[in-house]
Parts: sequence; structure tokens; C-alpha cells
Amino acid sequence: MNLKLIITLTALLAAPACFADWQSVGEGKTIGISGIAPIDKTRYLVVHDNKKPDQPRLSIITVGSKTASLASVAWCDKAKPPIDLEGLTAIPNHSGEYLVLESKGSVTRIKLSGKTCKVTHAAFNLPTQTEASNMEALALQCFGKNCLLAWAERGKNQQPAQLSLGVFDVKNNTLSAPANPPYPFHAPAPTADEARSISDMAIGQDGGLWVSAASDQGDDGPFQSAVYKIGQFQKDKGKGEWLYPFSNPEEHSKYDKVKIEALNFTADGQLILGTDDENQGAKVGVYPK
Repeated sequence: MNLKLIITLTALLAAPACFADWQSVGEGKTIGISGIAPIDKTRYLVVHDNKKPDQPRLSIITVGSKTASLASVAWCDKAKPPIDLEGLTAIPNHSGEYLVLESKGSVTRIKLSGKTCKVTHAAFNLPTQTEASNMEALALQCFGKNCLLAWAERGKNQQPAQLSLGVFDVKNNTLSAPANPPYPFHAPAPTADEARSISDMAIGQDGGLWVSAASDQGDDGPFQSAVYKIGQFQKDKGKGEWLYPFSNPEEHSKYDKVKIEALNFTADGQLILGTDDENQGAKVGVYPK
């Protein structure tokens, strides 16, 4: 094997993967996916960042081997629909229960039964919420008796995202104040205008913290995205589960022509990604970790 071939193979092995086999779930701005969480092995609840009363807030996506389909779900209890849903996370060990996040920092707990949802608890504001908040990510994971809720202000261009976390009391639906100041995170890519360092995030069963970053230069793009592993939750001598952010984020993959705003894990531990491609609609894709 000559030196040139060795160098080429080494570069290919070291290069981040790029997932391209996207499945469209439809066209148009109102079905853009801004958060995703599993219902079962093939179905996922998603949220949309719509603002008008007659536009969908929730949908169920069914992912097959070659195609995906989307069915809208009416907002819960005929209540006034939330504005600009940007985050969604399932509540571990509570089948059908989810937290949804509005961009201004309000979190609502809902329960999904079939294609019907209801609000189960009064909404609460995240402790870091301000009038200027622009939040895009929410993730909940339980480690033993500790359930940690993480959320993030998205950041913009050279302004880093701000990641916060607190202990979430599932029974009482209450959240402790963050024990530490927000962790800043600046995604190495994308670097185009209107880049958001965190457009969504997810916490794996192993405690790994994953985020997507995205660039949105208008309703018709161009769009760019990337996925990173940026930290790890670990036991700290009986003090509970704490986040250890990596000094250098691990780049998983990069994407052109799509704006990833939804990131989570499938039932078997693979990454599932959802896009909000504005006028171009939305796509989903499953990618091995």
C-alpha cells in the first residue's frame, strides 16, 4: 500500500460522518421540527415553532425503513396554544409524559394518549429566563434518584450558547435553581451568518451530552448544521450527577442544505435528527452514534 493511499484512508477514517439519507415529512413552514422525543420504536412526538392560533404545535411522526409520515395533534385541552415551541423532552419512567419549552423560557408538562394530549401541571419559567431569552433546547435525564433538566439559550454568531441545568422533581414538577453559572458553548461550525451554537440537545443513557448547531440565513436558506458531543454527566463522590464539559467538543457530523433543530435518541440508542428547513419543510434521519 503506497503512502498516498495510506494518507487517503486515514483521512477518511478520521473525517466526521455525514448523514444524507433524509426522509421528508412534508413541505411548508408550519411543519418545521423544532424538538423531537420518542413515543415508541417507530413513532416520535415533535413540536413546531408556530405562533398563529390555527397552526399546529404538536405532531406524531412515524418513521419507516424508507419513508416517514406526519400527523398533526391538536393542542391540549382546547387551551390557548403556546407560542414558539422550541424544545421537547420525554419524562423518564412516565410513559406518554413530556415537557415542552417555549423560546421565552416557559415549560409546560403534557401527557399524550393516542392522538390526544392534556396539560397536567401549571407551566413554570426556567430560572434563567429573561425578556431577552431565546431558548432552543431542553433535555431531561434521570441518574438514579437525580433527574437533571438541562436547557440552553441558543447563542448567535460569535455570541456563545448558554447551557444551564438544575435538579427536576418529577413528582412535584418543580425545578431547583442552577448550582453553577451557565456553561458557555461556541460551536466551531457552522460559521455562516445567523449561526446558533445550540439548536437542540439530548442526554444519552450513558450521560453523554449531545447538541446540534445550525445556521439559518433566511426562509430559503442556505442552511448548515453540525452535531457535537460536548460533555459528560458523571457521579462525583456522592455529590450527585454533574456535567463535565469537554474542553474540545467532539464533532460527530456536518450537514449542508438542512437546518437541524431537533435531536434525540431512538429506543435502541441511535441519534434521530429533525430539521426545520422553513419554506422547504421538514425531514428526519436516524444516524448510528
